[in-house]
Amino acid sequence: MKKKTLMIASELFLLFCTALCWLPIYYFIISAFKSRKDIVKYPLHIIWERFTLGNFSYVWKNMKFAQSLFNTGFITVMTLILLIVISSLAGFALSRIKGRFFRTYYSVNVALMVVPFISCLLSLVMLSTKINLYNSVWGCIFIHVAWHLPFCTFLYSGFMSALPMELEEAAYIDGCSTFQVYFQVFLPLLAPITATCCIRSGITIWNDFLLSSTLLNSARKPTLMVGINSFFGEYVSEYGYAFAGIILASLPISILFIFLQKYFIKGLTAGAVKG
Repeated sequence: MKKKTLMIASELFLLFCTALCWLPIYYFIISAFKSRKDIVKYPLHIIWERFTLGNFSYVWKNMKFAQSLFNTGFITVMTLILLIVISSLAGFALSRIKGRFFRTYYSVNVALMVVPFISCLLSLVMLSTKINLYNSVWGCIFIHVAWHLPFCTFLYSGFMSALPMELEEAAYIDGCSTFQVYFQVFLPLLAPITATCCIRSGITIWNDFLLSSTLLNSARKPTLMVGINSFFGEYVSEYGYAFAGIILASLPISILFIFLQKYFIKGLTAGAVKG
């Protein structure tokens, strides 16, 4: 009886914690359909007769949402393509080629994962200015690729190290070269890790504000997070517009996660195996 009571109490506590986590999400979702006055006066109440889509139409027209969506999507997609190609090749080399150089590179790669991004921001801006990549989406792309490369390489090398050597040896016996072994044997098996890298890195790149606001001109080359931030002023904040922008900006990445979530869980487990 005591054990059952403890279990019920634990479940109620977890239910309370879950509701507490969902409260901010509930707040900004219903606020996206309210006027500024109702958000302040009735923060947690749903007033169906006053629900409006005006916030969404305002965001679409005045935030340059289509252009912001294109810029953010272009940066995210191009970054992920370069990131997956480079990190998978690097992971293949680290997992299969033995040598002092590769062991040192792997150690440096792991060490780079703990460096905070903000500590390198000033030097990255100065470097991008010298090589004419300041206020360029390609500058953002290259910096995102370099920053996410250590983690993705770590995942790929750990996953490939767990694959049996017999697969590679059989391919070499059949006359495959090293690149053929990578493309024909390893690459088809990398779907879980690739999905994991796409989701983890893609969410970070999609939601990036710090690099975009620092490196890009927000008026000419806006991104979604920079555009949403424009609704928060020094004296007045338009929460309804901001919440509507957050919902619109969250839809593409949420749809991506729905389709790739099974690979995400599998990839995290597989990538945890360290070679």
